[in-house]
Amino acid sequence: MDQAPQPDATAEIAHEERRADVQRRMDEVASVLAETLLGMWRAKHRAERRGEPWPPPEPPKPEPPRTSGLIEKPKGSPRRVFRELEARDELVANMLLEMTWFPTSELWLEPAGGKRTRVVLEHGRVVIGVAVLDEYGDAAVLRALAVRATCRRKKHGRALVEYIVRHAYGVGVGRMYAVSATQWFVEAVGFELRKRTMLPEDGRRLPGIIDAPSNAFVFELRPT
Repeated sequence: MDQAPQPDATAEIAHEERRADVQRRMDEVASVLAETLLGMWRAKHRAERRGEPWPPPEPPKPEPPRTSGLIEKPKGSPRRVFRELEARDELVANMLLEMTWFPTSELWLEPAGGKRTRVVLEHGRVVIGVAVLDEYGDAAVLRALAVRATCRRKKHGRALVEYIVRHAYGVGVGRMYAVSATQWFVEAVGFELRKRTMLPEDGRRLPGIIDAPSNAFVFELRPT
């Protein structure tokens, strides 16, 4: 049977392992240092060939802004910013979409045979609105539009609709449809109230139209 190593032998083995570990770390540091020095030498050589000073002069440090000791508010009123929905907006978007008929579980999905555009409206760096547009070639359906309750009656909703309309026409959409529980689209941007039976057959079959509640208002907007 093999005999267990003696205490002195065990200590010697542990000492050798520590020494090997230290040596390995020293080799790694030396390798990094060598690469750094080589890079500096090459940069210096390139600078000398161009006739540039080495080391390059440090850029001037900007002067600290002068303040009165009070927190300064940005000048002017907050701006509206429209941008694509991002993952960091999902929580707020879902909260806003709960006020619409659009199923939040389908937010990141693409419609069959179409393309989905998701837009958020920021006001003062705060997301206050969201819109979802499904495009099907020449036709599009505004599937959802929601604005924070505390930010309504300030034309944010209208601005969001106008942005979506410009986007739709910019990508070649010729007909836009929307479904709502109210008629404010008519007064806002020019959507016209339509009976479903008066819509083109392909329009009546579009998701968002065909599955809308029977008492919903259906609108159509054509470019003028």
